[in-house]
Amino acid sequence: MTVVDPGPAAAAFDHEVLFYRGTDDFLAGVLPFVREGLERGEAVVVAESRDRLDLIRGALDGDDASVEFLDMAEIGANPSRIIAVWAAAVELHIGAGRGLRGVGEPAFHGRREAELVECQLHELLLNEAFDDGPAWRLMCPYDEQLLPRAVCRGALRAHPVRSTSLQRLPSAGYTPAGHVTALAERLPRPRKAVLSGGYGPGDVPATRRTVAHWARSCGLTEDQVEALELAASELATNSLRHGGGEGTVAMWTEAGAAVVEFSDAGHLQNPLVGRLQPPVEQEGGRGLFLVNQLCDLVQLRTSAQGTTVRVLTWL
Repeated sequence: MTVVDPGPAAAAFDHEVLFYRGTDDFLAGVLPFVREGLERGEAVVVAESRDRLDLIRGALDGDDASVEFLDMAEIGANPSRIIAVWAAAVELHIGAGRGLRGVGEPAFHGRREAELVECQLHELLLNEAFDDGPAWRLMCPYDEQLLPRAVCRGALRAHPVRSTSLQRLPSAGYTPAGHVTALAERLPRPRKAVLSGGYGPGDVPATRRTVAHWARSCGLTEDQVEALELAASELATNSLRHGGGEGTVAMWTEAGAAVVEFSDAGHLQNPLVGRLQPPVEQEGGRGLFLVNQLCDLVQLRTSAQGTTVRVLTWL
C-alpha cells in the first residue's frame, strides 16, 4: 500500500478527496489539515455549508481567527463560479509569498441532481486550472454516507489523491484530463421543449424579448427575468461571434426549474471559459463569466459537434 506524503509543503497543486462518514469522521479528517496549515503559517480558506462551518469554528476552539470561512451555498450555488474564488485566493496569498491550503465541499448533501453533475465537472476542471501553477493544497470532503454512490465514484476520477481520517493514498480511479470527455458529453434531453426557434444576425433583441416574455409566463420574479434577459443577450451574441453566426434557443420547464438552452455550431477551445474572471485589460470574453455570475445553474458542453449552454432558474 502506497501512502502519499506531500512532505513539508506541497510541491505542486495537491488536489485530494476526503471521504467521511458522519460529523466526527468529518472533523477527524478536516481539523488536522486545517491546524497543520495554521502551524505552518499558511493561509487557510474553508468553503463549506453553514452547518459545517459552524462545526469547524467550534472545534477550532478559538484558533479560527486566522481562517477565512466562505459559505459554499453562496459562493458555489452555481458550481461554475467556484474556480474563480480559488484563483483569487491563489493570487492574493501565494502572490504575497505565503503558502495556501483550502477545504472546499462543493458536492454537499442536499444539492439537486443537476448541481451534483456540475460539481463533478468543476472538480475535473480544477486540475486543468491549477496543475501548471504554483503549489497549494485543496481538500474536498465527500459525505459517502449521504451522497449517491455515483457521485463518490466520480470524485475518485477527479482527484489524484484520496483520503479518510486514517490514511492518505493515491486515487487509482484518477483520470488525467477527464474534463475533456465530460465537456463533450451531451446533456440529457427534455421530454418536450415548450418553445424553440433559431436566431441569426440582427435577432438578438428579439431573442431577448422572447426569453423575457416566456420567463414571466413561468412566474419568475422580475430579478430572475432580468438575469435571464441579460444571459440571453450574451449567449445569443456569443453564437453570432463564435458559433457560426447563428444558433437555436429552446425553453421548457422541468421539476423546480425554468430552463433556457442556447446551441450553436461553435467549439470552445478553452475549457475554463466563463470560470475565470477575464483581466481588466482584455477586450471581450466576459459574456459567459457574467452568465455564470447571474444565473442559478449553468451547464456548458462543447465538442467538435457544437456548443450548448443550458441555464436553469429555480422556480
